[in-house]
Amino acid sequence: MDRGAILKAFESNLWDRAAFLPKVRKDSVVDESVDLLLVDSGLANADFNTIGKSSLHPRFGAERIEKAIKHFKSKKLPFTWILGPLSGHGAMEPTLKGLGLTCPEDQWVMAMTLDTVNIPGTVPGGLDVKRVVNAAQLDHFADVMTANTPADETIKTFYTDTKDAIIAPASPLRLYVGYISNEPVAVLEAFSAHGILNLYAMAALASVRSSARPISYAARPASTARANAQAMRFGSEATAMAVFTSTASAPNSIASAAWLGAPIPASTTTGTVA
Repeated sequence: MDRGAILKAFESNLWDRAAFLPKVRKDSVVDESVDLLLVDSGLANADFNTIGKSSLHPRFGAERIEKAIKHFKSKKLPFTWILGPLSGHGAMEPTLKGLGLTCPEDQWVMAMTLDTVNIPGTVPGGLDVKRVVNAAQLDHFADVMTANTPADETIKTFYTDTKDAIIAPASPLRLYVGYISNEPVAVLEAFSAHGILNLYAMAALASVRSSARPISYAARPASTARANAQAMRFGSEATAMAVFTSTASAPNSIASAAWLGAPIPASTTTGTVA
């Protein structure tokens, strides 16, 4: 795949992942057209409520842009608007900021080929990584995801309500839990579609994280400095992606890695809609 194909596959994977679980959850709304995706999980969690896939021109698509935002405002639900490199990044930021969203920090998305990548580091002794295939393991996944953040029952509710889609053998979405001495200590979400495997939510308990390399992406977005260091280490390129959310104090957990081509950096935007 060339760079353009990788970016297209990455974004297609991103949108499919955003809609996959909400589509099977009662009370969710998934409205998808060729130039806009709106995913409303019905829960008060910006990670599960997404607007994206937008190729709308800020000038000629203003009414639809405002309508999408008003959808969540009317329900008083937080949400995330993602501007990918092929879906509005560089053009729509001023419009979204004008509607009350801000961008306090950068987030980067990495990408590389699995057949050539050589990730440095060692696997901790006794670490046992298992794919989530039952309700008990799904509870472990949710427990680790919420361990580093204020208690949020919406996370457990979301995964419980969509359990069957998650644990289905052929599901494109796979959740993994890392255990040490049978205790869940780390988690990872992967989504396979469009010829690539994207890694999304990554988190570990504070008790097992290295002070030099925190990996709790569920608690906060990946930092630009850390992502840049990895990009240079792996010798790959980068492309920006802006992520707007409607809650100022709730960083999202979409920090991700697209495992196939060149790394794609992403800038993160967080804000409050009045």
